[in-house]
Amino acid sequence: MSVQNRPFLPQEVIRKKRDGETLEQTDLRQFVDGTVSGAVSQAQIGAFTMAVYLNGMSRKERIDYTLAMRDTGQVLDWSTVDLQGPTIIDKHSSGGVGDER
Repeated sequence: MSVQNRPFLPQEVIRKKRDGETLEQTDLRQFVDGTVSGAVSQAQIGAFTMAVYLNGMSRKERIDYTLAMRDTGQVLDWSTVDLQGPTIIDKHSSGGVGDER
């Protein structure tokens, strides 16, 4: 069975990161999609966060994770609009910190 055809098991992504393995783009995308859809529990999100805290992420993992998070929402392309300034702006909150008034 290929990687693409395997059922998504959040605990396998957590295990891989806990054991210091490098996560594939598919692992990260499925984990983020599962987080958004509710298929990944809060306990699993916490376990994943701890595994990342303890073992870190490679540059590629950080990029893949960031792109997966970006793609959970609406992505606006302003490249066709003649505006001065940066062509890329991001506002994606992971929640909690700094959101108070």
